[in-house]
Amino acid sequence: MKDSSVAGRYARGLFLVTERRKETARAFEDLKALLPVLAHGSRLGSFLSSPSVRPADKQAALRRGLEGRVTRTVVLFLELLLRKKRLPEFPGMVDEFETLLERSQGIQRAHVASAVPLTDAERKRLHAELERYTGKKIRLTSDVDPRLIGGALVRIGDHVIDRSAATLLRSIEEQLAAVNV
Repeated sequence: MKDSSVAGRYARGLFLVTERRKETARAFEDLKALLPVLAHGSRLGSFLSSPSVRPADKQAALRRGLEGRVTRTVVLFLELLLRKKRLPEFPGMVDEFETLLERSQGIQRAHVASAVPLTDAERKRLHAELERYTGKKIRLTSDVDPRLIGGALVRIGDHVIDRSAATLLRSIEEQLAAVNV
């Protein structure tokens, strides 16, 4: 398991700077676009992680390659990551930055796992119900988990709404066991 506290600290620092400069949305687009470019195993990613290349050469190549293509703040951020040897944590930082951006826009992430794929109508109804329930805009993702047998499991942050068949059957079993005849 990766330590997300480092990624969170760097993402918060970048978020504060971009908010002050009113370039948060543009910075996020730049960060997303750089994910495959800086990915481990990519040409630039391999160059930047190579121990045989001098740090000054890495920094110069990074600046030459990105200057004018992404915001200056993002270039400076990447130079900082390079100096501090934190480029491997870059994908986690982008995730944390996106979470901060969504939170600032009043958007909350929710994930639903269902036994079968949801129809468009079910997905829309669930989305509307979750927005009503939370009072926030919801960004809903979904996947299929055949282990659920039936029903669904929704996660909103740390909150879990479990309406899976197994949980409902367990609840009925407990109720029947509690009845005195």
